[in-house]
Amino acid sequence: MNQAVKRLLSAILILVFVTQPFALHFESANNSNILRMQVAEAADPGLPAATKDGVILHAWNWSFNTIRSRLPEIAAAGFKTIQTSPIQGVKENTMAGNLWWILYQPINFNIGNAQLGTREQFRQLCAEAATYGINIIVDVVANHTGNAGIDGSLQYVPAYNVDPSIRNNPYFWHQLSGITNWNDRWQVTQLGIGLPDLNTSNQELQDKIIAFLNDAISLGADGFRFDAAKHIELPTDPAGASNFWTRVLGSLNNPSSLYNYGEVLQGGADAFAQYANYLNVTASYYGDNVRHAVGFNNAKNVNMAFNFNAANVAPSKLVTWVESHDTYANLGDESTNMNDWQIKMGWAIIAARAHTVPLFFNRPAGTGKFAASLGTAGNNLWKDPDVVAVNKFHNAMAGQGEYLRNQGNEIMLIERGNKGMTIVNLGGNAAINQPTNLANGVYVNKATGSGTFTVANGRITGNIAGGTIAVLYNDTQSVNVTFTVRNATTVMGQNIYLVGNIPALGNWNVSQAFGPGSTANYPHWGFTVNLPVGTTFEYKAIKRDGANNVVWESGANRTYTVSASTNQVSFDFRN
Repeated sequence: MNQAVKRLLSAILILVFVTQPFALHFESANNSNILRMQVAEAADPGLPAATKDGVILHAWNWSFNTIRSRLPEIAAAGFKTIQTSPIQGVKENTMAGNLWWILYQPINFNIGNAQLGTREQFRQLCAEAATYGINIIVDVVANHTGNAGIDGSLQYVPAYNVDPSIRNNPYFWHQLSGITNWNDRWQVTQLGIGLPDLNTSNQELQDKIIAFLNDAISLGADGFRFDAAKHIELPTDPAGASNFWTRVLGSLNNPSSLYNYGEVLQGGADAFAQYANYLNVTASYYGDNVRHAVGFNNAKNVNMAFNFNAANVAPSKLVTWVESHDTYANLGDESTNMNDWQIKMGWAIIAARAHTVPLFFNRPAGTGKFAASLGTAGNNLWKDPDVVAVNKFHNAMAGQGEYLRNQGNEIMLIERGNKGMTIVNLGGNAAINQPTNLANGVYVNKATGSGTFTVANGRITGNIAGGTIAVLYNDTQSVNVTFTVRNATTVMGQNIYLVGNIPALGNWNVSQAFGPGSTANYPHWGFTVNLPVGTTFEYKAIKRDGANNVVWESGANRTYTVSASTNQVSFDFRN
């Protein structure tokens, strides 16, 4: 769908909904206090404009209609983008959850399969998602097709129902054998990964792939995840190079509006940094580090989650995750045994950070690794209140840089510019007392751990319960208020401060007063305080020395209300 049409539809829906009451309710405690919201709430979910500034929900194995039915909740949970499973035709129509891999054994480059739905249902999904401001990106399998069987003689033979125009063209295939040396770049790109390997350098085959991708774009797709991208050759490869990435990506319609990334699993002859010259890439090593950082198969240590470990690729080119469908579903059970708490803590770390695009993998519902059928929704962890709180933090912090701190091995503080902070506490109850760039004020925890934190004079203080997160930022607009205290003469050792009945001014505690002021124009003293619009407060100027001896202004308390426009206050010190 044309992006202008998407924006028009979104505007129309919002216009309809703003005239309706918003509805919000919570499920019972038996459903783990999962957040559910009505459609009206989704009309203004606060989602960013682009996938690169938001978070992705990997709706693994969900059908198009299943996703469509959950769009209001997904928008309300703060997910900007939904990633589907592969939408190509596949070799079998099974719906068994443990046969999830069938979706990665395509037989053509056409839209629609038994598990996810039809081409028309995909179009309907994209159209409705656009009305919620949600982008849809599609998992694409361009490296290989389904095979004829799992034994050695059939593993690299194309399935018998592969599109005849592909199956019967000998120029569309690499040799029918598998990789034996994963450190050999030629083998990694020219041999199979347990499936028949397509010759992606062939331009006639590329044309089929381009037509498929542009068809998806015409129906409303906003980007693509390229499965097994590491196994599709680069223009710069020393042997077996091709123009696949430049020609295919360069032939897509509306390229500036698309978000594309490749599954480039790190290790062996991965050419990781080179892929980042063409598309965004998956930081799989970082996912492993985050899992260890939160205590999965390792002692808890937040310091392991600082470095992206991504071969110096810019963070803005990275897709990050706590786990992926491969780490969960593959035979190695790499992340399968993580518990929900570990996943949430890991998500709080990656989604609170700047620059990267975090992806939340939705596990199957039910008891057991593959209890749910293909096409059905997964478990409800994606809409847990703490996950939602971090999603909204990520969206609100778009464009802000980051500063990471640790308080021991079990507490990580993720500060975003001077706007907000997420604190992840993997240990027991703790008192936070750390330097910060946040504006002075009291910050209410938006996660379920509750509590408040105070910022004053460049430090943040407060208490955080064990095993919880704190999500801190102000929803209201804040502005700088400039105070000038005129004719305030002092003696050696004295300075002028502001004290008042709000946290930014110390709550009348003279030892926490704001200041000292600037003496650039002595005996006039200058102060700039960042305060929320609409705040009304009482205050006075005081003279204070190093021993905390205080001389108060005479007379009644002064009062002020912060406006959205110019805020400049000047007054003489009353002796």
